[in-house]
Amino acid sequence: MTQIMNGKKLQLRIRVVLLIVMMLFLNLSSKSAGIVKNKQFRGFMIDAPRTVETMEHYFRLIDFLHEENFNSVIFRLTDDEGSAYLFKSHPELKMCKGALTAEQLSKIVKYARDRGIEVIPEIESFGHSLYITQTKRFKSLNDTPAGKPYNALCPVNDTTIALMKDLYTEVAGFFPSRYFHIGCDEVNWGASEMSKQALLHRSRSQIWADYVNKLNQYVNSLGKKTIIWGDVPIYHDNEVLNLLDKDIVIIDWNYEQTDPGKVDSIAHKVLDKGFEIMGCPAINRCRWGLRVNAHQFRNIEAYAKTYTNLNNPKNLGIILTNWVPKRYLPNSQWDTYFIASEIVKNNGNYDYMKALPVFVKKHFGMDWDANWEKIYKTLYEKMPSWKCIQDDNQKFSPWSSEKQIENIITRGKRLENPFDEIYHLLLSYRNNIKTNKEDFSEFLLTVEIIAYSFDRQNSLLDFAEAGNVNSTSAKVYFDKVATTDKKMLARIDSVWARDGYIENERSDEEYMWSFPEASEYSAYLSLNPSEFIRIVNKEKN
Repeated sequence: MTQIMNGKKLQLRIRVVLLIVMMLFLNLSSKSAGIVKNKQFRGFMIDAPRTVETMEHYFRLIDFLHEENFNSVIFRLTDDEGSAYLFKSHPELKMCKGALTAEQLSKIVKYARDRGIEVIPEIESFGHSLYITQTKRFKSLNDTPAGKPYNALCPVNDTTIALMKDLYTEVAGFFPSRYFHIGCDEVNWGASEMSKQALLHRSRSQIWADYVNKLNQYVNSLGKKTIIWGDVPIYHDNEVLNLLDKDIVIIDWNYEQTDPGKVDSIAHKVLDKGFEIMGCPAINRCRWGLRVNAHQFRNIEAYAKTYTNLNNPKNLGIILTNWVPKRYLPNSQWDTYFIASEIVKNNGNYDYMKALPVFVKKHFGMDWDANWEKIYKTLYEKMPSWKCIQDDNQKFSPWSSEKQIENIITRGKRLENPFDEIYHLLLSYRNNIKTNKEDFSEFLLTVEIIAYSFDRQNSLLDFAEAGNVNSTSAKVYFDKVATTDKKMLARIDSVWARDGYIENERSDEEYMWSFPEASEYSAYLSLNPSEFIRIVNKEKN
């Protein structure tokens, strides 16, 4: 009897040990899979179609996110510019320069998973779809009304659904995330004959929701949950919110919103309808160029105050978007990322300047002082807007057209240029930087470009108002500007080349504050100085 009892005790102990081992294994497996369980997302968005960055950069960004306790990444794969992934099922689609292979993306996903970060793919499936409709095979799927700023696929064409299924199936094969983002923001549709016919029998809301629900059902069949951008159902067509499948996750994005109360009311509006929701402010967006203004941090603060405090199981957390990386030098933004992460960590109650002494010490190995404070305070409080605002008088970029020159001369207003001082302050620190020296050089060059661009505008106005504008003086002046512009652009391009990035389209107005256009236009005026004389005389008359 004693032997039997001892045997049972031994079996029980073995079972307990096995159970503990199994629990530990499952826990480790979930961590290594990068799956976020029982906690909110703290995420970052990568905008790969606008610039396919290097593998090394993505690994470095993931390391930063891991260190700052992020647990998710939305990896955008497609947009109007093309696909950042080389589709095997549809190689005829418009591909970005340097588009990544499945093997490369799998390495990124694994690298992130090993650091507890879940990578969620995004495929644009309605608007932002020129990567599809600019191809000969799928040109007929274009559903965009003439003259509208955003495009769309035809939502009632069976070919659209079939194509999306192909793309989803392929991408889902190497993205193990539980989630699949299908885009659906900024959609202008209804121009095709098929859509016009469908609209005779169903409302726009019904067609929109029916299309997205069909996509959702296919995403579900792949074992994943659908995410969509929420601008249409939240802000433009509330009836869509009533018609969508309730298992769709909706992202609220509003990059101008700085009122936490309004963010909170939108969150409750969506939650009350039974949906899961994520909040989505922006780190960088179309209002900013080489650097962001501190105004953008107030947008992050407003969302963080809601989505880090909202006690609701359907609140999935917060995603920080970072748009169009070709607008700035690759490694000049780490301080901005650090500030954004600190705002989220502190639930939106945070003075952005508090992060910077820590950043300067950690990233550059230098102690904080009054000059560093002046540098960053000036950059974040004086940085001008670029796009996405109504008042043209508040916009700034290096002049690159006749219209811009006309506006400068008409206003007759010289710009305050505090950036020249902080450029020289940074220059004095250059030999004292202990770590991340290349990052510092890109930061320094960024400030130099800003300071130069301000001086470039002021000197143009000085010359136009000097009273001695003639063919000879204009030739001399624009020769000098064109030479300086060319040298500056060469330095910009060399940074991108040094970092191993795919060459940007030089004609792309998004590239580095449109500096290639500025350089091209000053070169044109150096060859055609009479054009400037004509502009000046037109303004006088």
